[in-house]
Amino acid sequence: MLDATDMRIAARMRRPGYAECFPDQFITRTESRFASETELAKTVNSKGDWMFYGHALRSKHGLASWCLLEPRVISASLIRKTLNGYPIRWGDKRNADGTAFKWFDIRSSPKDPPLVVARSHMV
Repeated sequence: MLDATDMRIAARMRRPGYAECFPDQFITRTESRFASETELAKTVNSKGDWMFYGHALRSKHGLASWCLLEPRVISASLIRKTLNGYPIRWGDKRNADGTAFKWFDIRSSPKDPPLVVARSHMV
């Protein structure tokens, strides 16, 4: 979490290679190996004003791609999906290390209000 004077920005970077495999997807951790609050819990509990999501270049010096997301749209999409089958596509993934996350396909997100505020593709 990045704290500024009047806003908080959640930030997540993925390792090199994921931008090519999952260019229209972002993930948020739902289970941690530690007792800390997960990324999804922070999002649902409105602990950030924005979410920066980036993919590292293979050289690890720079960004392959990035997007700025509206966390309240993520929360609303999860609620709507549960209540009335809102079309945002998402799924659950469990890792061997005991962590888990939800993945979201930003192409299926609502147009109004928009999930993606800004985006750059450099891959």
